[in-house]
Amino acid sequence: MRFNNADKIIRTITLCVLLFTVGIGDIMVFCEVKPFWVDEWFIIYSLKTKNAHDIFGQLAFMQQFPRVYLALLRYFTSWCKYSYVSLRLPSYLISIATIVLSYRVVKRIFDKQLFSRYLFVLILVSAFTFTEYFVEMKQYAMDILLSILALWQLLELVNIKASSPINVKRYLLLCISFLVVPFFSYTYPIAIVPVYTVVLMQTAFIVRHDSEAITKRNTIILKWLPLFLCTISVFAFYIIDARQLATDKIMYDRWSFLLVGDTNKFYAFCTGFYTLFAQTGNGLLFEILFGILGIASFIYGIVYCLRRMYKREYSFELLLKTYACVLLALTLVLYLAGKMPLGTPRLNAFTTPSIAILVIYLLNRIAAYLKGTKGMILPILLYIGVAANVFSHYINYFGSKEYKKMMLVYTATETAINQAQAQKMPILIAPGIAYPYERAVIDAGEPGPAAWVLKTFPAYDMNKHLPVYAITDTAVAAQYLAQLPANVTTVLAGDGIYYHAIQRKDIR
Repeated sequence: MRFNNADKIIRTITLCVLLFTVGIGDIMVFCEVKPFWVDEWFIIYSLKTKNAHDIFGQLAFMQQFPRVYLALLRYFTSWCKYSYVSLRLPSYLISIATIVLSYRVVKRIFDKQLFSRYLFVLILVSAFTFTEYFVEMKQYAMDILLSILALWQLLELVNIKASSPINVKRYLLLCISFLVVPFFSYTYPIAIVPVYTVVLMQTAFIVRHDSEAITKRNTIILKWLPLFLCTISVFAFYIIDARQLATDKIMYDRWSFLLVGDTNKFYAFCTGFYTLFAQTGNGLLFEILFGILGIASFIYGIVYCLRRMYKREYSFELLLKTYACVLLALTLVLYLAGKMPLGTPRLNAFTTPSIAILVIYLLNRIAAYLKGTKGMILPILLYIGVAANVFSHYINYFGSKEYKKMMLVYTATETAINQAQAQKMPILIAPGIAYPYERAVIDAGEPGPAAWVLKTFPAYDMNKHLPVYAITDTAVAAQYLAQLPANVTTVLAGDGIYYHAIQRKDIR
């Protein structure tokens, strides 16, 4: 898809979107303008209460998080005393790495097709999981990065030829990446499985067509050695970490509404099949658009691959489409097997790059068929939409009433914690501190939701062991003080926004 006359405009718009994304992320990391929320509280609580050994065991609140990754986060955040910046910075840096790597990878995929390259990057950056978890204390930013890394690994393996000079440093980096990255994502092992399929296809082609026995053997060894290392690493990852995930019945019960049930499986599959593609979009209109385009591109991709394989017309496009189609098919199989939820973007973010590639290939085919302006209408509308979604997401977030109240709770509670720790006053806290997730926090199974939520705030120093007590309402705070030890003469009571000191002598 060539759009030479508009290259400057497209490049400028893309650059503005990416600079805005990086800039807004910079503000959210280095200025305390983004309060933490329930999913982050769960993880931060484990970071602040569990030692390095406990991190590899069961986490609080039914959470799952790649343990090596979490252990490194614990080391970094504890070294920084769980400051706001330290809790936000890792995901931010990972997201920036995703933007850089995605552009470098897609440049190799679409070569001189600038519009396709820019569209791919913006589809990725505008996707719900990327924007929602851009700087958050969760693993989903890493899942997205490693899904792009899997594409880079695929490209590197596909291009290996013993008959051509091998860049030793690049090859060593490839091998190291296969050894290391499986420990940082639960979805990466799924994203890498189709790479085995593609390399197997290439191997079969080499065996049939390469006449030089030594060259044939060396090429096959060079291609499969990194995958052999990856297999070992994934197996080790399963033993020390992912095995807990695979046997976590509570987790599967929690996601039961997103799994194929015992009744009406056909309807469940159709719903899951549609949402797998629709969730690439952000907003109802683009969910529908990506749902339709995604399904059409997936079917087109399968037909394309089968026809080319039947005719034995092997090409780079065939290998790439095979990877994308196998990954999506594998995801659907795992869904039917009851092992992979569909319908929530963050759990399926690893499929976004493959969906984007198939959609862009389909749009390119449509543009080539229609020719001229007609062929560019849909790609341009999609490009404008994904670019606008990046801006609208943050405008809606920072402009919402919910955000404003969460910010009030965050700033007021930070001030209250600092005051209480300075004056060594225990804190009585009502569920209002968990706004707007009071119910969700209570459902997490912790008997005193308000108390542990307060401890996840960066201002709360676990080493000071300041007592925190959960109460149902600040109206009963004075009565509750009477039940505390006699040496407690003053407490700080609050509901998340309003805090006031209560002295025992004031109780009538």
